[in-house]
Amino acid sequence: MTRVLLIDRHQLLIDSLSQWLLLNAPEIRVLAGACSWTPGSRMPQGGGAGKADVAVVGELHENEAPNLAAIVSSLRASGTQVVLLADQQPVTAINSALDAGALAIAPKSADPVHTAAAIRAAASGRRYLHPDIKGLLESAAGRRVELSVRERRLVELYLGPTPRGVREVAELLAISQQTVKSHLHRVRQRYAAAGFNVGNIISLQDQLRKDGWLS
Repeated sequence: MTRVLLIDRHQLLIDSLSQWLLLNAPEIRVLAGACSWTPGSRMPQGGGAGKADVAVVGELHENEAPNLAAIVSSLRASGTQVVLLADQQPVTAINSALDAGALAIAPKSADPVHTAAAIRAAASGRRYLHPDIKGLLESAAGRRVELSVRERRLVELYLGPTPRGVREVAELLAISQQTVKSHLHRVRQRYAAAGFNVGNIISLQDQLRKDGWLS
């Protein structure tokens, strides 16, 4: 028996998926549903079960969505595997959820048979990516963000083998510090638009290396 917690802002989804699983996947037992979830929230107790084996995370409220990775990390820290229903999430959010420990992903709009398959896989410690999700991630990974000559020189100075601060980069390129910051901001925006999570310097540096812009 696989014990499941459903998390989605829409009670209708929780009710309909619970009913479908009851009728079509009797080995999957829904312990509880929650329309809101924050990192560190406790699993509702009941039915003689200590906790869920798998949490299915669907659409979150606007104030919770930016914390998706933290929510996944919190659930994993409690020993619960995570399935993500990913219709509304951009590629960056999906990658962040995977990095945080989500094990299986299926579109929310897909036939529930895929959600059941994802739950079974996660419960046994196996990764499951719906073909649409896999194609989306592969497409994003195959895109190389192009940089201008000025941007290439700037990131090489800022994040290359001998990293320099914004002030020194500005002096070497004879531009203002604000211009340096603006260029770096635009580079991050371009990567974000292409589906890459480069929210910090380390992730940006890693992606620039993968694209060949840093030695």
